[in-house]
Amino acid sequence: MTKNIYCSMSDLFKVLNITKKELDLALEKGYKRYPKVKNKKLRWIEEPNEELKNIQKKLLEYLQANLTCPPYLTAGFKGQNNIINAKRHTNKREVITLDISHCFPNTKAKYIKKFFKTCGAKGEVLNILLKLTTYKDYLPTGAPTSTLLVAFAHKDIFDLIYKKMQKNNIDMTIYVDDITLSTHKHMSSSVIKYVNKVLKQHALWLKKSKTKRYGYRHAEVTGVHIAQNGKLSAPFCVGYSVVQKLREKNIEEMELKELRGIIAKIGYLQQFNNKTMQTTKIKAIKQLRKLEKKKLESS
Repeated sequence: MTKNIYCSMSDLFKVLNITKKELDLALEKGYKRYPKVKNKKLRWIEEPNEELKNIQKKLLEYLQANLTCPPYLTAGFKGQNNIINAKRHTNKREVITLDISHCFPNTKAKYIKKFFKTCGAKGEVLNILLKLTTYKDYLPTGAPTSTLLVAFAHKDIFDLIYKKMQKNNIDMTIYVDDITLSTHKHMSSSVIKYVNKVLKQHALWLKKSKTKRYGYRHAEVTGVHIAQNGKLSAPFCVGYSVVQKLREKNIEEMELKELRGIIAKIGYLQQFNNKTMQTTKIKAIKQLRKLEKKKLESS
């Protein structure tokens, strides 16, 4: 029988397979916060230390095993990804993609606390769970638990939006901070206004510049291109970036970080076509292993 971590500190320690001393040390080391620029946009990352990250992974496993995934959620649980999210919106007349602005930093600790309290946590157990999963009163971007907790922190308002969409025969999914709506008929702008209105109950709002509306010919959903016939593919820019990198440098000239990036991007492309750039991927993996071995020997 699975232990209930919300009942006592001893059960919490057993499930997380740690001692109080190990927990205190991990919490004391805390996070490393640093800026990251992607597509010319600045984003702050709160990365937990290795010990804390391992504890968070164990907590995540427990939560995944003991929570029921809402019908609209496509992130946070094992086996879910952005491609599965996009599949839910194929062969539709209209698709609307919405983005919750600064979702993690705007998800305050009080909503995480409310979630854990509904699970039965209280007292010292509740305080420890909050310390494990929040950073300076909000959800940290680099914690393994954050993707799941962001959904359950706002579950009451997400449920409200989902029920409204169902009444209007609109399919809805939530992938981390991306809300996607699709239907076989036209959706009026009042739908977007309703979503924004409900989000404001938790001091969240939609990023206007990222609100997109697509017709039946094609759509771009959570980084996946949906063709008119329902076929899914990676955006052109992913494959193009690999080709551009290979034009700049031979695989033998690349550093570890560059090789990992190339391998990851080809791996993503192969989720749509497993033969894409296979030879290049094999060469990159071979070179990566060679450099890793060389680094290990020199250390």
